Amino acid sequence: MKEDILLEKYTRALFETAEANNALKAVEAGLKRIDQTFDNLPQLAGFLTSPQVDWKEKLTLADTLTKGLSHYLVNFVKLVMEKERHYILPHVGTQFRKMLELRRKREEVQVTTVVPLPDDIKKALKAKLLAGTDKEIILKEEIDPAILGGFKLKIGHTMIDGTIKRKLEELGRRLVKG
Repeated sequence: MKEDILLEKYTRALFETAEANNALKAVEAGLKRIDQTFDNLPQLAGFLTSPQVDWKEKLTLADTLTKGLSHYLVNFVKLVMEKERHYILPHVGTQFRKMLELRRKREEVQVTTVVPLPDDIKKALKAKLLAGTDKEIILKEEIDPAILGGFKLKIGHTMIDGTIKRKLEELGRRLVKG
C-alpha cells in the first residue's frame, strides 16, 4: 500500500514535469525502453532491491539504464535512487501510461472472466461503462478459470467483483460465523 502511494506520488511528479516542459512523448519513449529492459532481464529488479548489492553498483546500473534518455527521466531515476525508492522503478512506466491515458480522456477497464466475452456482450459492457463517463473506454480482457464464473471489473482503483469464487468465499465466511 505504501509502495502504491509512493509510486503514484513520484510518477505524478515526473508526469507533471514532463507535461509542463512538453516532454511527455520523450519520457514515455524512455520509460518504454526501461520497461523493455526490465522485461528482458527480470533479475534486474532483484538486483536493484537486493541488500547484498553495493549501492555504487546500483547507481552505475541506473546510469546505464538511462543513458541517452530524456534528461527529465535521467534526473527522475537519480532522485528515486537517492531517496532509496528504487523498488518503484519497474512500475513507473505502467503508472505513467495510466496517467497519460487519463489525460487523453481514455479509461482502461480490466474485465476478468472464465471464457472470452462475445462481441455483443463487450459492446453492451462498453456502452454501460460509457454512460457513466465522458472518456473513451479501453476494454482489456483477462481469462482466469479460477474465478469459476461471473466477472471481475477493475476501473482505476475501483474493483467490482461479481465472481462465483468471491460469492462462495462469502457464503463460507457466513457459515463459519453461524
